[in-house]
Amino acid sequence: MHSCPPFQENGALWTIPTLIYATSGRWWYVNGLEMMTTQHETQPRLISALDVGSSKVCAVIAQVDESSKLTLSGVGCAPSTGMRKGMVVNVKETIASIEAAVEEAETQADLKMDGIYVAISGEQVRSINNTGVITVSRGESHMADIQEISGDDVERVLEQAKAITLPGEREILHVLPQEFKVDQLGGIKTPLGHIGHRLEARVHLVTIDSSAAQNIIRCAEAAGLYVEALVLAPLASSAAVLEQTEKEQGVVLIDIGADTTELVVFYDDGVRHTAVIPFGGNRITNDIAQILHTTFQKAEELKKEYGYAKFPATVEDNEITIDGIAGRQPQSTTRRGLSAIAEPRLEEILQLCRNEIRKSEVGDRLTFGVVLTGGGALLKEMEEKAGEVFNADIKIGYPLHVAGLEDMVSSPEYATAIGLLLYGLEHEATYGISKRSGGVAMFLKSLGSQVKDFFKELF
Repeated sequence: MHSCPPFQENGALWTIPTLIYATSGRWWYVNGLEMMTTQHETQPRLISALDVGSSKVCAVIAQVDESSKLTLSGVGCAPSTGMRKGMVVNVKETIASIEAAVEEAETQADLKMDGIYVAISGEQVRSINNTGVITVSRGESHMADIQEISGDDVERVLEQAKAITLPGEREILHVLPQEFKVDQLGGIKTPLGHIGHRLEARVHLVTIDSSAAQNIIRCAEAAGLYVEALVLAPLASSAAVLEQTEKEQGVVLIDIGADTTELVVFYDDGVRHTAVIPFGGNRITNDIAQILHTTFQKAEELKKEYGYAKFPATVEDNEITIDGIAGRQPQSTTRRGLSAIAEPRLEEILQLCRNEIRKSEVGDRLTFGVVLTGGGALLKEMEEKAGEVFNADIKIGYPLHVAGLEDMVSSPEYATAIGLLLYGLEHEATYGISKRSGGVAMFLKSLGSQVKDFFKELF
């Protein structure tokens, strides 16, 4: 086994775990962690997750039954005041928000959270497509003309594909295989067992800022939690709101958050493009607050209650009175006037997303169009407005595949949190429950790359 060296700060080792997302929809987790221990038989098997956003922190706890089905047992949310655009800007406030959300979830479930899957997002995320090529080793075969691709070969080609030069402050978070090519035969999803001399891998690499990741991990640990893995937020959301057929035939997931909007383009069961737009629902709220001379909180209330992505002709254009602030005179507008403030900013965000979709080179082959999720997708008439911008099939993505507390989490706002639970379920089904010793510095021990062991175990 080998690994990339960890970085060091204040005498402690810190690295970011590399996650490989298989084209079949399975997450391949690659690190140096000891696995395959089991929880005490009398304790329920739990999976917990934490979505630390710019507007709220959401903690969720689910129990796993004998048939590996998830049942949500606890949900906790708290205002997030220490995060901006996916980055920790106030450690103390972020810890307090995490603690409040966790306490609420634990109280409802009457269970304790321990190991958690944590979403990471924001402007600090960068991605790139890359290719690796190797000559297939002969392995145990003594026949020069028969070279069967082994797990060792796949490990080497993925190592080649991720061998890019990164600035010192960046680390690879995800390696997302798109396809493999053996000699002249392309479009291969699982190359093991194929006969050939040349193996090529096309992958999508997601990188993150090391300090940003450290800060989120430290805040979670300070709240008494143990970070099992970091997961790119829109990838987690996709697990909750997309079906396998959508990923195979082509779809874009757009997650509209408070400070940022993130998207993932899927085609042929692989991630073709990811991007972060530095605007979210808060930008619309800010516009409303400035133009109507009111507070951000009041503007958010107005947006949710009266705002439209596209004002329909069938809705009565009632007048809205807004209380004056600090002794100022009350303001007034109409529903149509409020929507006239929101619509241009929303269209700007969606147009930026459209530009990113074009970069994927598969934008004209996306059978299932666009799925919108996140809190920003709840603006009234969003589907109609998005349909105008993208000229495609539009759907609002609601969390799927998890039972329990449906009345609490059946909203796009919870897509990331529920997706993290589904990721954790798949991760533990593949690798078992982690044996932990020594906290995150011990857990996040390896950045690269026991891909060889993974393939040996899986196949």
